[in-house]
Amino acid sequence: MLETVKIEISQSFNEFNKEEWNRLVPSDSLFQEYEFLNGLEETGCIAKSDWFPVLVSARQNGTLVGVLPSYLRKDSYGEYIFDFQWANAFHRAGIPYYPKLTVAVPFTPVTGSRILFDPSLSENDRENLCSRMLLTLKQFGSDENVSSVHILFCKEVEQKLGEQVGFAPRLSHQYHWFNKGFSNFDEFLGTLVKERRKSIRSERKKIIETGLKIETLTGDQITEEHANLFYEFYKDTHSKKWGQPYLNRKFFQHMVESFRHRLLLVLTSKPNGDAVGGSWNLYRDGFLFGRYWGALEYIPNLHFECCYYQLIDFAIEHKMERVEAGAQGEHKFLRGYETVPMFSSHHIYNDQGRSAIEAYLEKEIEMEKENIAAYNAHSPIKSLRET
Repeated sequence: MLETVKIEISQSFNEFNKEEWNRLVPSDSLFQEYEFLNGLEETGCIAKSDWFPVLVSARQNGTLVGVLPSYLRKDSYGEYIFDFQWANAFHRAGIPYYPKLTVAVPFTPVTGSRILFDPSLSENDRENLCSRMLLTLKQFGSDENVSSVHILFCKEVEQKLGEQVGFAPRLSHQYHWFNKGFSNFDEFLGTLVKERRKSIRSERKKIIETGLKIETLTGDQITEEHANLFYEFYKDTHSKKWGQPYLNRKFFQHMVESFRHRLLLVLTSKPNGDAVGGSWNLYRDGFLFGRYWGALEYIPNLHFECCYYQLIDFAIEHKMERVEAGAQGEHKFLRGYETVPMFSSHHIYNDQGRSAIEAYLEKEIEMEKENIAAYNAHSPIKSLRET
């Protein structure tokens, strides 16, 4: 079958249409949907900044059967799998580290398929096409004289396929919440050790005692006013933590216009109706992803309520499989999120650099396996402590 497939490289999402692209996106990879990625480009959050699309696509008789969205980069900000030490080592050796190629969702540390395929393809055809597309990207990188290619937050199967064409594996971790068929929040709490149950109940009670109104909004309940409001939340929080925000007001407006069917907003207001803060989240089928949080004033425990507990409530009510709440996460771990491995793959063109980084990654993988096991051995989730 694949003998007739033509592989090309495009430099704009506008060269594709929404229907053909989204047909390839699995349920657990919603940030790869056309509206989200094209929205980043249309609103100037990428392309005009520092994420220049390099889109490897495969067509058979004109039909899109595979796509690998990657980006040409001049720094490493907004990636969340950190390689700044590698860049510094290259600099000290007098070797340019930038530009490089990154396969990831811009500014978004979430797991998902990094290579999208026609769902009707056989497993063997997927593997063959994956290899061809990765080799095409590697050749592009060589032609453009980049230092490296990085595939971030990919699935484990993609990491293994990458190894077959010269990518070195890397391991890190995040904290995800898993629904074990809970019928309500109290049933979930019953799976935690006593001190954590008590602490979480206390945190939720204190929020109730403030008299704040908390709403969960989806679909047509979400308006342009919410887009502007949540941008203010996002801008305030991002500027406090990281400086210049990655996203702009147009992006939030675009999401409400074209992607509201994937949005879940948790909005907190005072009794007089004044908005205080909230979280901006996305979901599809059984998967819920927490993304942006902000508050116009500090209220103890509000972050936990908007970013963790309300999402767990929503996931239980809608029988969802998993909640991901982004990078970092000691707070998540203490509130019933499991420590899980994150996979990435890396190809370094410079021979000496590749040897040094691959040796480092081998040691890092073993260390991360130990870290993940140690975290879960001390988890507040009783069943994880027992394994």
